[in-house]
Amino acid sequence: MTRVLIVGGGISGLATALLLSRQGVEVDLVERQERVEALGSGITLIGAALRVLDTLGVYEECLAHGFGVTDFETYNADGTLDSSFPLPSPFGSDGPGMLGMMRPVLHRILLDRAAVEGTTVRTATSPVRIEQDADSVTVEFNTGETGVYDLVIGADGFRSTVRQLVFGRMTPEFQGQGILRVVLPRPAEVTAEIQFHTVGDVFIGFTPTASDRMYMYITFPVEEGYRPDRAELVELARKHIQPFGGVAALIRDDIRDPEQINYTSFETMVVPVPWYRGRVVITGDAAHCPTPHLAAGAAMCLEDAVALAEELATAPALEKALNAYNDRRYPRCKFVVETGNQLSYWQTHPDTPGADHGGVIAAAFEKLAGPF
Repeated sequence: MTRVLIVGGGISGLATALLLSRQGVEVDLVERQERVEALGSGITLIGAALRVLDTLGVYEECLAHGFGVTDFETYNADGTLDSSFPLPSPFGSDGPGMLGMMRPVLHRILLDRAAVEGTTVRTATSPVRIEQDADSVTVEFNTGETGVYDLVIGADGFRSTVRQLVFGRMTPEFQGQGILRVVLPRPAEVTAEIQFHTVGDVFIGFTPTASDRMYMYITFPVEEGYRPDRAELVELARKHIQPFGGVAALIRDDIRDPEQINYTSFETMVVPVPWYRGRVVITGDAAHCPTPHLAAGAAMCLEDAVALAEELATAPALEKALNAYNDRRYPRCKFVVETGNQLSYWQTHPDTPGADHGGVIAAAFEKLAGPF
């Protein structure tokens, strides 16, 4: 590989660009938006993500701009503690096993490091046609420009243009659940990852993101296509947390402004392998998009970047590299998507016999703590 196009300036694209640039590859990164930036609220990074951030050389910077968490706590609806377990450090040390931070901050750190490593970034640019032969890929962009590459990496998210152009249209699976993420002041007692047992079909949790900030997430059943008006977001969030005590009751009046709140619904997908066609490969959310129930979406994107870069650097031929990448990533990413779907179903169907939300999360964290 001497010249690679990465489509998409999100977590997956930036991490992949950074790693390939270090290998001496000329990386051209394009982003469809006017700016390479992340919107939204907080992000929860489990140990698997922290390992990759360390590999990228940005772990300490992320830790300085976030909030390290060492424990996972579950609470009863009235706010009394039900259970707690330690989150093992991914480095075998006393370091945190989880990190909360604001998503735009993480994005800026990755973008700055990729630029330092030599990645060329072009915004407001997206492929409109991709053609390839045995030796190269020719890409025509919406700007009228064309480029010739050894490999094209589609890291352009759940609504991937690369995937549609090369793999064809694929239908996501709607999970019947939506989420409100609310940025709030952090009470001093919130130092762990906190989740409450569901009240009916409403589930809430809290992730610290800084010394003075945290974000709350609220999941609840929705119909497909539902999207609340911004003007109703404050009352919607307050209504859903009304039955909960403890910290949920403490911060209820701090929900005051729709600008604090981000809403999305859950659609998931696992693209069948192989995740490549010739010299075009998809990665991150373009290949597998889970619900956030395991807080593993960013981790899977970051791990993809490492696995793809490692295989491209060591395999004797491109097809062998891409097959090895598939073998390493598909089972693990499929597990994350399917487990998240199961947890989502249990939350929207709280009377399901045998549902074990806490047990499944603990087992999944243990599994994801291992190598990939």
